[in-house]
Amino acid sequence: MKVRRRPGLAGIAAALALTVGAPGAATPAPGAEQTVPYRTVAAPDQAVAAPPTPSYELVWADEFNTTAVDTSEWNYRTDTKGWSQQRPENVTVGGGAMTVHLCPRDKAGAGCARQVDSMDLYTGGGLISKRKTRYGYYETRVRTNTGSGWHSAFWAAEAGSGTEPRTEIDGFEIDSHVPDKVRHNVIAWTQGTFTSKIYGLGFDSSADWHTYGFEWLEDSVKFFVDGVLKWSQPYAPGTYPHNFLNTWLTAIAFDANDSPGVDESALPGKVQFDYVRHYARDVYADNDAPSGYSETGTGWSPSGLPAFGRLTGRFSCDTGSAGRWTFTPPADGTYQGYFFRAGGDGGQADAPVSVWDGGTALSRTRVDLTVPGSAWVPLGAHTLKSGTTYIVRIDRDGPGCIRADAVKFVRS
Repeated sequence: MKVRRRPGLAGIAAALALTVGAPGAATPAPGAEQTVPYRTVAAPDQAVAAPPTPSYELVWADEFNTTAVDTSEWNYRTDTKGWSQQRPENVTVGGGAMTVHLCPRDKAGAGCARQVDSMDLYTGGGLISKRKTRYGYYETRVRTNTGSGWHSAFWAAEAGSGTEPRTEIDGFEIDSHVPDKVRHNVIAWTQGTFTSKIYGLGFDSSADWHTYGFEWLEDSVKFFVDGVLKWSQPYAPGTYPHNFLNTWLTAIAFDANDSPGVDESALPGKVQFDYVRHYARDVYADNDAPSGYSETGTGWSPSGLPAFGRLTGRFSCDTGSAGRWTFTPPADGTYQGYFFRAGGDGGQADAPVSVWDGGTALSRTRVDLTVPGSAWVPLGAHTLKSGTTYIVRIDRDGPGCIRADAVKFVRS
């Protein structure tokens, strides 16, 4: 079952009760039917499995309630790193959980794959979401493995990116020789790393299920464990890249933080993920997004002016050209709209930016693109409905060039 949206916290709580049992019930923890030995624990109180504020709406989730990986949503992690090779065969879904099997060298069967070359390696694995997302609240519920030598993580980073400026957010990193400790990071590749440093959780992450979440806002990232804020980091879009990220759920054998090496007596082992969820409150539409932006007319080229999130903008100086963003709000409500103005010489002084509901224009704002610098220009308050697709459009209808970068709608 894939939950695409939720009507409210009460609705998702009811769904969770059906999945893992009410707090204190005798229902086994997710994945209890797996062949690898694991202690049986009660499901934790689901009150902690919620975003920081009730204004968030669930926009994407995988509850892992099927019997196989949903390959329309996920790619497998298949690299070789540290002491392990990551294999698709090591990832299974069943019993309400996704399991990454941690396996000895040259072992096959029961969730374990042999490495595909002659290297004497262990095997681990993981999943990488195909969809790329940006702001909102992300959460997973995890039980880590027993035995040293493994690095488990829930993180967001663009898969396959090179050395260009980009962001990585590590919701948690746990090394199995210290299962009672965790670290969170915000990494601006090519610029620097911000870290919570390693700190004590107050519990053994391998002995029970716990939730880990991070809230990525326009100006900061906040990290939560079992619903409690643990660390936050300012992260301004004018200073650091705010690109669109894939979600990763992984476990690999890795020499991290003075690990004593892989405890082979604990293999095969496993790390289990009960679910992964992404909640949204506001709407951001960007020409750099994987979808939702298009252009008409001629003369469109990349802009050299600073763009939102240190990404790229677009411009056209041809009559009749237009840039268009489409979006669907996560919930009914009143939203304040904004247009990201990248201003400077050569811009149109009164470029029309309009908001549309289908074929009906809701508002029209003239934006002066000759003003130097960048800023969010208000587009007015709009009453929007979930499930409805809206359009924001900028048209070149006068002297000068129009520039298209990003728009946002912030829920009141």
